[in-house]
Amino acid sequence: MPIRTPWRTGMRWLPSILISAVALAVATITPPVQAAPPAGAEPVVTVTGGQIRGARADGVVRYLGVPFAHAGRFAPPQPAPAWPGVRPAVDHGPQCAQSSPVPGVALQPSSEECLSIDLYVPEHPAGTTLPVMVWLYGGAFVLGSNAQYDAPTRLVRDGRVIVAVPNYRVGPFGFLALPELAAENDGATGTYGVMDQQAALRWIRDNAAGFGGDPANVTLFGESAGGMSVCTQLASPTARGLFAKAIVESGSCARSPLAPPTRGLAYQRSADYASSLGCADPTTRAACLRALPLDRLLDSPTTQLNTMAVTWSPVRDGVVVTDTPENALAAGAARDIPLVVGSNAEEGATFIALLDYAHGTTPSAIDYTGWVRELFGENTDRILQRYPGSTFPTPAAAKERVLTDGFFACPAQFTAEAARRGGTAVWRYQFNDALLPTNPLLPGAFHGAEVPYVFSALMGLPIPLPPAADRLSRDIQDSWAQFAYTGNPETPALTPWPNDDADTTLELARSHIGLADTFAAQHHCDLWAGIDHIG
Repeated sequence: MPIRTPWRTGMRWLPSILISAVALAVATITPPVQAAPPAGAEPVVTVTGGQIRGARADGVVRYLGVPFAHAGRFAPPQPAPAWPGVRPAVDHGPQCAQSSPVPGVALQPSSEECLSIDLYVPEHPAGTTLPVMVWLYGGAFVLGSNAQYDAPTRLVRDGRVIVAVPNYRVGPFGFLALPELAAENDGATGTYGVMDQQAALRWIRDNAAGFGGDPANVTLFGESAGGMSVCTQLASPTARGLFAKAIVESGSCARSPLAPPTRGLAYQRSADYASSLGCADPTTRAACLRALPLDRLLDSPTTQLNTMAVTWSPVRDGVVVTDTPENALAAGAARDIPLVVGSNAEEGATFIALLDYAHGTTPSAIDYTGWVRELFGENTDRILQRYPGSTFPTPAAAKERVLTDGFFACPAQFTAEAARRGGTAVWRYQFNDALLPTNPLLPGAFHGAEVPYVFSALMGLPIPLPPAADRLSRDIQDSWAQFAYTGNPETPALTPWPNDDADTTLELARSHIGLADTFAAQHHCDLWAGIDHIG
């Protein structure tokens, strides 16, 4: 059996937190299956649908794979069927239908019947009321599952918070938008994944007290597409009152390719997808798609991450999502919801690894110029003037900076600015710690690098951190838990951290934690402020 070095471990969990495999070795490891405990030996809780039995380990009680809703194809979630007796809740449910990041290899069982939730509850005295933190996973809205985030043990145990991780539908199953589907659902279309998340939040509201949780004190947090999911819920009128605080990690609410498109654009994307599968006739299109086998619906390049351009994301359908998150924040949608917003210092490195290196290519100068032109069109010259390839050590380095600044850093800045205009208290951070040893493929604080500092294990594998990084991990976990309790992330280790200065970020690294006012200049946000749509 191979020894898992930090490098091998990092390569293992990277696809889980965002998008496809960086190395084929990932495919050979699957999450461990937990054995069911003896009947009567573990805690039993009554929830909507029936009774569930959890399992204790390391000061945490896990309740895994609990159904919270039923998923019909291209339809809003419905109540989950009840079950008889006591249901063992010791194994993750299947992930929602999606293409594998490693062709031909299933990392987890998949199903369209996938709407389950995992809960991690600290051992606590009876009568104690705990905050609930609901994590929404990333994966570019085409990948992801709650089983990948197993487990937030230290955050839960030491922070004394409940963490809940629901599954939600991705790809066409979550975001197909067609006029005939809108007609079926009073105008709602292309927002099934958003409605799944809201169904999970309603389940938490109805059942949190049974686990010792406070249904009125829910913090919604997520990374990448999970961060954009948090943004989308902030903009959704049908999510009002379902959560009280929010943390957005590397998934800004402003000008992202994952930001909700207009209904017209979503209709065109979905019609093109349907036509590619032989379902072009609008009069029979929905029935045609519903009749196709699951594998056929996934037989499309749109269900995989091959480019920074996207097909599937939540849609401004006018019912579930009525505006862009940026506009909604500026209009005061989160006025009473404290917000933490952050990004990583080298976000773009992940996408170079996934979209270039993993395909056996290294960007050349010609590739770099063509890539900028393809993504940014009429803004190409402005971007190349600010990021000329000749001033970087390699074309890949130039591309990494454009990705970091344009897709993540400055959108995080614009998110905070919009939220503050709307009266929201916003704390900003930049994560700047290198998870992996120095290497040419995933250097620095790449996209997703902060996730192992929040979670103790990913896909069942513990994430080993050296002592100084582990201290930073504890500091972040303490801060997130403090925020869940009070709505303020300041702790003795992370202070001062003002929320009233648009130019100030808290820099998070094992070697230094402190305030900086250079973020906008560092990432050329004056340039990106003049570009309405990024990607």
